Amino acid sequence: MHLNNLKINIDDKGIINLVIKSNNLLFNNEVINDFETAIDYISNNKSAIGVIISTEHNNYNYDYDFNYLFSLNNSASIFKNITRFSNSLRKLETLGKPIVSAISGSIKLGGLEIILHSHYKIADTDTNTKFVFTNTKYGLIPAIGASQRLPRQIGIENSLKLFLSNKIMTIEEALKIKLVDEVAPKDKIIDKAKEYILNNLISLQPWDDKNYISKQPTPFTNDNLGYFISKIAMLHSKTADHYPSVKVLISAIYEGLNTDINSGLKIEARHFTWLLQNIETKSMINTLIINKPKNEINESEITIFKKSFIENYAAEGVRLLINGVAAAMIENAGKRLGFELGPLAMADKLEIQCVISQLDSIDASVAALIRSMQKNNRNGLSSNKGFYDYKEGNRKHIWRGLTDLIPPANHQLNIEEIENRLLYSSINNIFYNYIKHSELKNSQEYDYMAINNIGLPKWTGGPFTWVKKNNINNYIKNNEEYAKTLGSRFIINKKIINIIQNESV
Repeated sequence: MHLNNLKINIDDKGIINLVIKSNNLLFNNEVINDFETAIDYISNNKSAIGVIISTEHNNYNYDYDFNYLFSLNNSASIFKNITRFSNSLRKLETLGKPIVSAISGSIKLGGLEIILHSHYKIADTDTNTKFVFTNTKYGLIPAIGASQRLPRQIGIENSLKLFLSNKIMTIEEALKIKLVDEVAPKDKIIDKAKEYILNNLISLQPWDDKNYISKQPTPFTNDNLGYFISKIAMLHSKTADHYPSVKVLISAIYEGLNTDINSGLKIEARHFTWLLQNIETKSMINTLIINKPKNEINESEITIFKKSFIENYAAEGVRLLINGVAAAMIENAGKRLGFELGPLAMADKLEIQCVISQLDSIDASVAALIRSMQKNNRNGLSSNKGFYDYKEGNRKHIWRGLTDLIPPANHQLNIEEIENRLLYSSINNIFYNYIKHSELKNSQEYDYMAINNIGLPKWTGGPFTWVKKNNINNYIKNNEEYAKTLGSRFIINKKIINIIQNESV
């Protein structure tokens, strides 16, 4: 049998080789249809004794087709198509016949998800064979079962570490944690796969075998429950829900492992369906993957943008301090948004003098604060004291004398308002420099640069995307209100408004 993406060969012993033909397979409707057709053929072949999954181009460099996924325009359609793919592979996994993966080359998430459906995994010893994990923080969680199968196979903690990392795992490492079962030279793995099939004519996954189900990991052991609680608290403090895939992944694993594999797969699919429609997820994927620029912005231009961006961010933090906002709240707001550092820590890193270049005529009190601190040799990180006091080993704490110099107001702004000030000011700074310095005049190029090169948090998808996705009328209105009391940095150039309203961002 030959399909567009798959082919099936059968040897004289009844061993089927399901060969994936494409070098860089993207999971879309055609691929799902091909797998359904191939697996139906295999399941109806009563003489077959086992299946080897292999690839024609010696890699499993597979991923999701995001254009296809985003074309599924409602929850029912997303859930239906994802579960259709998952159910088809589940049918293969539960034939009762041995399914063996012959693994070579680079294995991405899509390839891993296919491999995890096999009962035995044999990888070749070539140094180019490796598992490539990409942090799901900036994209989607698994959709065809990896959030359910991987923890059941290698444990909860190991799985979460891999899903939330950018790790290239060698085959030796994979063998050590039992992600693969055996290694062999490349020219021997098909023979090894056939040998396994002939010696294991009835094969089940541990999560389907009554003798092993009770040994599967569950969230309710003392170690696992404590790990989940601490992990959720830590990740929430770092992401403040701006990176929803992290929370969704943990939820899918936690909820799925509380039940059987079939229910777990539905739980995963429901979470994936919700995540695919989330604004922040779509923004990141559009900017970082779908619309990833073909041209490179000049390095000197990136340098100009980045210098202005981080100085402006630091200056906004000092302005908030002058307005009576507690230093700890300012720093927490910056971290919750996903900036590299809090604004005051950034001012110290740059040297607090950098703030001066960002000030205008209404910022005399900010300039006075900076000069007062400089007179006391609180210049920033270079002098080990600025808004923070710095100790050996990168330890630091906010300068205790800061509240004497700038007493916090009795009534504090809420954290969301502080975040808005920092975010609006940062986005406006990029727009200002876009009008003044940009050569390409392509909003998609500058969205990518903003989150990949200069430090705007990735969840925004970039300044143009963020404004477009989050209602331009609200953006204009809020800036107008800020501009009345806070200054010209909140006055938006009309050219920017025209770009956002008229371009497809």
